[in-house]
Amino acid sequence: MPRQTYATGRAAPASLSAAAFLMFVATLFYWLVAFSVPFIKHIHFVHTRENDVKYGTFGWCALANRVCYRHVGYAWHPEIIDNTHLTGSLILIALTAAFGTFAFFSLLHSLTDLRSGVCSFFLTLFTSFLAFLSFLLALICFGVAHHRFNRASLDAHYGAALPLLILGWLMYMACIPLVFIGWLREHHYRRRNLEASTVPATPTTRRRWF
Repeated sequence: MPRQTYATGRAAPASLSAAAFLMFVATLFYWLVAFSVPFIKHIHFVHTRENDVKYGTFGWCALANRVCYRHVGYAWHPEIIDNTHLTGSLILIALTAAFGTFAFFSLLHSLTDLRSGVCSFFLTLFTSFLAFLSFLLALICFGVAHHRFNRASLDAHYGAALPLLILGWLMYMACIPLVFIGWLREHHYRRRNLEASTVPATPTTRRRWF
């Protein structure tokens, strides 16, 4: 399959193509975590097997009696710390996925017009910051909850949500140098073309035979 080219006929930098792919996968991971339990039953942060309850981003599900609670910020005293404030801050996971979607489409546009490379870089940078912050909050929230659940003999186990956040955050971080390299290459190319266009053409003299 031929590589995508710019309007100038130049091939798109491989670094931007790789960044767009990583951005897509990372954003998919964050969307999956954002819609974890109680929406996607197989993706959760912690599962307490003793009472068969799974905890996700926007609520929990008691699988034994098929009861689910959906809300931005939920309490499970005393295992989940800080009442509803910390779980409410997990809305950052959905915000990260939203900004990751914007960054992905911005990177796709950069593949055809690198003049939007600066916008793509700052969107990638901001998305990576949100990803780190949301991952840190989730780690604190459910790391402490996991410890307290086990101390209460509820046989707590981590689910797939936390590894997905880790992988997604690492992919977002990997996008930053890839986008920066692509933007630098375009800046160097445009500068070289500008310098070439400002060099005056040397006049040519025709050879006379008489």
